[in-house]
Amino acid sequence: MNESYWILSSEGQRFKKLEEDLEIDTLIIGGGIVGVTTAYLLAKKGIQTAIVDANKIGYGSSGRNTGKITSQHGIIYSKISEKYNLESAKLYYEGNNRAINLIDEIVRENNIDCNFERISSYIFTENENYLQELKDEYDTCKKIGVESVYYDNLDIPFNVKGAIEFVNQAQFNPKKYIDSLLNICIDLGVKVYENTPIVNYEKDDKYELKTKEQKSINALNVVLASHFPFYDGLNLYFSKEKADRSYLVCGEYNSKIPRGMYLNVDESGITFKTYEEGNKKLIIAGGGDHKVGQCKDEGEIYPKLEEKFKEKFNVEKFDYRWSAQDYISFDNVPYIGYINKNEDNIYVATGFCKWGMSNGTLAAMIIRDLICYRESKYEKLFNPSRKKNLLTTEFFIENINVVMNYIEGKIQIEDEKLPIIKGEGKPIKIKGKRYGAYRDYDDNIYILDITCTHLGCELKFNSAEKTWDCPCHASRFDYKGNVIEGPALRNLKLYGKGKNDIDPKLI
Repeated sequence: MNESYWILSSEGQRFKKLEEDLEIDTLIIGGGIVGVTTAYLLAKKGIQTAIVDANKIGYGSSGRNTGKITSQHGIIYSKISEKYNLESAKLYYEGNNRAINLIDEIVRENNIDCNFERISSYIFTENENYLQELKDEYDTCKKIGVESVYYDNLDIPFNVKGAIEFVNQAQFNPKKYIDSLLNICIDLGVKVYENTPIVNYEKDDKYELKTKEQKSINALNVVLASHFPFYDGLNLYFSKEKADRSYLVCGEYNSKIPRGMYLNVDESGITFKTYEEGNKKLIIAGGGDHKVGQCKDEGEIYPKLEEKFKEKFNVEKFDYRWSAQDYISFDNVPYIGYINKNEDNIYVATGFCKWGMSNGTLAAMIIRDLICYRESKYEKLFNPSRKKNLLTTEFFIENINVVMNYIEGKIQIEDEKLPIIKGEGKPIKIKGKRYGAYRDYDDNIYILDITCTHLGCELKFNSAEKTWDCPCHASRFDYKGNVIEGPALRNLKLYGKGKNDIDPKLI
């Protein structure tokens, strides 16, 4: 899998996996922006806290995004106002703005070197059909008090027909920030364990969780900060959000581009921003978004992006390329709060709609307030058990899409020949049974049962990242069968080792 510029620029320290049973006040599952910020805020309140991560701290979506910290999330405030009300749109903006300010305060108070800077953010359109939507968004922004400006054009290499600027937004190196904040957490007494996936859960007086190696963790509070919750609590998160993959390229540019962060709200979804670190003047640009497991040839995405942006920004070479996974709620509002209506000591944060740096920090603030004070002014808006986003047109379309991909995967006709080209992966049939085969660059063949261990959908090969991706609920596995993205908990089995164990952990 391709590594991001952020991950390559900040290795961070490594931590051992949990090797003995643990008792703790609050267990945080997931070491990204939500998990580390929540641990910091709770530790500052004197609450004994531990973080466990299935992989490495900051190596998930928190280390693979654009590095934007902004309350400008595309065309969103007019949509929230229309679906809920103007006060809800104002609350969403206020919460995300507070999140930006909190990151600013943490950076300054702790002297964190993460290239944090205040900078403007822009959304724009090249299509006149989007102008009215853009103007409606601007009108809503002015009503709720957003410091914003409308433009008829911008001095960028696109044919801009309209744009909105949010002033005083921010950007940073997210991996450097998380690594530094984690060190502060450790000084505050937070325990940290990597390579410690959680696979089971029981509730008695406390929560008892089991790691993959059957170590027990007992906790009064549990925070599911793993991007997608491993435990569903019968709140059906897999049916209330969809997962997209986004692709980014990064290189040094030689043209004159106004400093800022830019997002095209047309179908293309092009995003780009300028970023400076040391002597490097970098352009980070992306697009090619698609639903996980539902792209015919991901391998073409990076070359097309590089071809498009080389000319636009006068880039000689793109030195970095990476992709990220994002969960998107159907009403554009994340799920943050209690996992369900019946359990008041287990918390979830998911569905950030591609804006995890601000929404993730806000999630930490909300969860801190719920644990410490049993209330938050934002809990109603972000309530994971809200019903208004269910039974909508998009809800039905997305879930019908899941069913169709489940059926399609079961009836596909596969080739019986193994991959010939190094780096190639494809479904094959052996004795009438569907498997996935991959030939690595050392000429080794890996053959796996590619029925997803979450709910049994058939996986598809991602030629850009060399992974097996689920088109139904977005679980992802490396070519050796290891889980790299949930909701799946169990690895794929190699050929000859039996059938995969399907375990959705709904209850």
